[in-house]
Amino acid sequence: MSQPLAQRAPDAGEVDHIATSPVVVEVFNAILDDINQGRLLPGQRISDLEIADAFAVSRTPVREAIQRLREIGLIEASANRFTRVAIVSPRQTAEGLTVWVALFTEVLTETIPHADASLVADLERAHDVFLSAVAARDMKRIATSNFEFVQLFTARSHNLVLRRSIRGVVHLVQLGSLHLPTAIDFELLAESHRLMIEAARTKAVDLGLSALDRIRAIQVSSLGDGS
Repeated sequence: MSQPLAQRAPDAGEVDHIATSPVVVEVFNAILDDINQGRLLPGQRISDLEIADAFAVSRTPVREAIQRLREIGLIEASANRFTRVAIVSPRQTAEGLTVWVALFTEVLTETIPHADASLVADLERAHDVFLSAVAARDMKRIATSNFEFVQLFTARSHNLVLRRSIRGVVHLVQLGSLHLPTAIDFELLAESHRLMIEAARTKAVDLGLSALDRIRAIQVSSLGDGS
């Protein structure tokens, strides 16, 4: 991990579904942030002892946080062998994306009618970062910036059950996206961003749903049946 986990403040919004101790929440969010930002990569091993030392806590809350991450598919473990960031195949990414699109349809339907200038500005900034990553063909930055773009909508949903449902799958897709084929149609993905921004600006839900049609096309043409 690129910086001591204990130095990063928890984001309670990520784990509002966990009825557990604040330490578990903090560890969960710190590891999740490292995965989402590409500081922990697929296949990279993690040590509960090292994390416990970083937080100056026992291994018990660390193991609980890791178990929570296993439940949403981001960590995999083999008894007495390894605990590591999950390796997500293209097929798993495609399947997760299908679920994400279905859930995100509801997110857009709820949030676009209430979009404001602040959201539009945030979307435009996130889109600019995404375009910069695409220009550099930096897969890590493409995955993380795309994740941050769509999260701007999800964070505005007032449907707690929907947020809980989408959280695990979006993290799975984001993790799998770190190694999507470089031949993916990034212009189509960029077009989906532009449509969502315009949808937020005009409060036009139909434009937002059109953006998801572009993402469905990416799923079929670029991920295919690879395993």
